[in-house]
Amino acid sequence: MCGQCGGTFKRRSHSSGRHRIAWCCSTHIADIKKCSMKYVPESDFEYAFVTMMNKLIFGHAVVLKPLLVSLRRMSSDDTLESIQAIDKKLEENVEQRNVLVGLMTKKYLEPAVYNKSNNELLQEAERLRRQKESITRFLNNDFQNLSEVSALLQYATKASMLEGFDGELFARFVERVLVYSRAEIGFELKCGITLKERLVG
Repeated sequence: MCGQCGGTFKRRSHSSGRHRIAWCCSTHIADIKKCSMKYVPESDFEYAFVTMMNKLIFGHAVVLKPLLVSLRRMSSDDTLESIQAIDKKLEENVEQRNVLVGLMTKKYLEPAVYNKSNNELLQEAERLRRQKESITRFLNNDFQNLSEVSALLQYATKASMLEGFDGELFARFVERVLVYSRAEIGFELKCGITLKERLVG
């Protein structure tokens, strides 16, 4: 992804020149005035990826282990407690609505008062359900990131330093590449972190 315009990078083959295969911003290709980002040679991307992976292999205990520990802490008890608290409030909400129905049936409540109180309770229930959904989504993402960090740490602990680009490894761990400039890119990893790397052209 282009750091200047947000456009997608496309792989292109050049028939001449030093860099036969390069990645170019699709916006720049369509209209140079809309984005000034020039092409980046594929070999530069590959070299940057190898450098980043070797840093992770070398420093996995400093980078990945603490990340795994903090994710384990985050995605545990507190979040589950929050969901349980919301469930309890939802149950209370249902009980209050049942009480209202009972009072209305026995004609202890005016229809206008019943409608107002019932609508407030329904709105509150909807708000609680949305809150629960967002916490559940957050929890699922955390579990996803947790398993990805764990897989990356397992790989980095056992791996030897890379001597060349490995396409399968790239596909396994990288979500997308962010091109900030022709001198710097970021690898957005599937585990949720983005690591910047200098491009050595």
